[in-house]
Amino acid sequence: MVVDIDEDEARIALAAELYREGKMTLKQAADTAKLTVWDFLYELGKRKISYTNITLEDLQEELDEI
Repeated sequence: MVVDIDEDEARIALAAELYREGKMTLKQAADTAKLTVWDFLYELGKRKISYTNITLEDLQEELDEI
């Protein structure tokens, strides 16, 4: 099966994945995707990728400290 995606979608997908893996900052990923930070945040939301890059364990630790 061949999936046909255009160059823009490929660039956004790559930037989103690198951001999710913590290999790029939000600004770097947005620049790579050739989007504004706000538009890139929207793309992250569509892909259900957290813009906070916090793990559930980290979140639980922070909540436990309250």
